[in-house]
Amino acid sequence: MFDRLYVKVIEILVFVALAAMVGIGFLSTALRSVPGWGGLYWAEEIIRYACIWMVFLCSGLTIRYGIHFRVDLVLARLPRRAGIALALFAIAVMIWFEAVLIWFGSKVTIMNMEQQSTSLEFPMGYVYVAIPIGGALMLFETLRLAWTIWNRGEPIPASEQPLVD
Repeated sequence: MFDRLYVKVIEILVFVALAAMVGIGFLSTALRSVPGWGGLYWAEEIIRYACIWMVFLCSGLTIRYGIHFRVDLVLARLPRRAGIALALFAIAVMIWFEAVLIWFGSKVTIMNMEQQSTSLEFPMGYVYVAIPIGGALMLFETLRLAWTIWNRGEPIPASEQPLVD
């Protein structure tokens, strides 16, 4: 139940962000041809920040569905136990990276709450908070993946979709 709700909420947020990017971009471009209008001065800023949020919101789902870039040629050629060890080592490296994202992303967010965006003049910390949130979503999915590999007792091939039930 929670898994489906989590995925659905992320998908809806990403869809809204993408629709806003396309709609605002189209409207701003169309308004450039209207005499006296130069387009929407804030459009580029909203589009950029929506794109940043989309990337970090989707990052966890890319781990869930196994679409992050990875090379599994070596993993496929190793014996099962060595494959599991290599997969768990890769997961440990991922967890370290995600912890770095959460830690330093939080620091950057706090440091930039006073800085204002150029056009809309809202705190830049609202943009930067996407980094620790994305890191937390990736960490959640990586821990689920580690649990699945440990319980199944075999490394998961790249072609299996989704990686975590």
